[in-house]
This record gives sequence, C-alpha cells and structure tokens, in this order.
Amino acid sequence: MGDLILAEHLKCKRRFIKSCIILGPVIVLFHVLVAPYYFIANGYNWWYILILPGYISISASLLHQYEEKLNHYRGILTLPLSLEKTWLAKIILLVIYLWITSLIHLSILCLGKGTILVYVAKSIPYRQMILGSFVLFVTHLWQIPFCLFLSKKIGMAFTILVHVVLGTMLNIIFATKSLWWISPYSWGSRLMVPILGVLPNGLIAEKGETMVTSTSIPLGILLSILFFLALSFLTMKWFQRQEGN
Repeated sequence: MGDLILAEHLKCKRRFIKSCIILGPVIVLFHVLVAPYYFIANGYNWWYILILPGYISISASLLHQYEEKLNHYRGILTLPLSLEKTWLAKIILLVIYLWITSLIHLSILCLGKGTILVYVAKSIPYRQMILGSFVLFVTHLWQIPFCLFLSKKIGMAFTILVHVVLGTMLNIIFATKSLWWISPYSWGSRLMVPILGVLPNGLIAEKGETMVTSTSIPLGILLSILFFLALSFLTMKWFQRQEGN
C-alpha cells in the first residue's frame, strides 16, 4: 500500500495540486485587510464554508484528471494491481494532503494571533483552535472519496460546481437546525459553535446561545468517521468494477 501511495504522490510531482495545499490556507490572510478584528473567526468560517470544500473538490478532480490525461486509466486497469487498493491509495494521499493544508491553515491563524494581530483580533484560545482544526479535518474526510467519485463520473467543472454549491446550500439549510446531524455538509460548521464560539454565519456566539449546548461534538465526529469509511468502501467496490468496463 505504501508503494501505491508513493506512486500516486509521484504523479502529482510539479503539479498544481501541490500548490493548492498552500494556496487554500493563504487566502485567509485577506481577512487581515477585510476585518482584522474577526481575523481568526472569519479565518475559520470562510475555511470550512467555502475554501475547504473548494480545495477538496479541486484536488480530487485534479488527481483524477492527471490519471485521465495520462492514459485514460488504462495503465491501472491493465496492470496486475488491486483496483480497490489503487483507489484507496488515492484516498489516503488526499487525506495526507488535507492534513498538511489543515496544519498550514492552523499555523497561519496561530501566527497571526500571536504576532501582528495580538492586540487587534478577537482572541480564541490556542487549545480551542487546535481542536477546531482537528475536528474540521475529521468532518471533511468524507468529501474526499465523494469528490473522487464525482470527478470520475461527471468531470472536474461539474464536481466543483455541484460540491461547493450543494454544500453551501445544505449548510445554510441545516447547520442552525436541530436536525443538523442529517446533513454531512453541516457537521463542520455546527461543531465550531461549541468549540470556537463561532456561529455558522460567521458571527460570534452570544452567551447562552442554544446551539452551544445543543450540539454534540462526539456525535459529529462519530458520524464523520463512519460516513468516510462507508464512502471509501463503497467507492472502492465501485472502482473495482471498472475493470470489466
């Protein structure tokens, strides 16, 4: 499996997908100019509402596109390789990339909090920021196999459009409701209310906000992990059947 992951990584050598790992987090720096007081809150809110779903859909689509342009997957389909393991290697590679970009994002916010914005931005404790970044990483894992599947089925442009637009709409509809847990797109933004004190719309939660006490962090994490494992398994089985097509 390690060799397969390395092979997938080498396909991305000197490709735009690696630049996206840095470009996504760097976008949050624009909040210094837009609203320095809410730099940390907005840095997280824009991250999980728009930037992170966009990054995942773009990186998944690019990984598919590199394979498609190389030989239309014939190199994989004709070799004596397990297609399930090959698909899993793609998922794991994107999980690693997601972890790296999440760390870069957290580092930028922590650096801003502790240096030039120390007297300007509304502060959020470092431990809450670390927990928030980790939870966002976990709650967005399911989007990786989902976007890989979409990119293979409908192409890059439609994958980005469907994923980002659909995600934004479902997040707006469900994130503030009691049934937030039925929409995977709402898990990250909803869990940030008790963790960071930031509402799904980006505003700071007031004292006594009901979403703080009515949100279960363990439930959101458990659902995210189970959904990621389920989508990974189902898409692996689907990709395995491509051998006969």
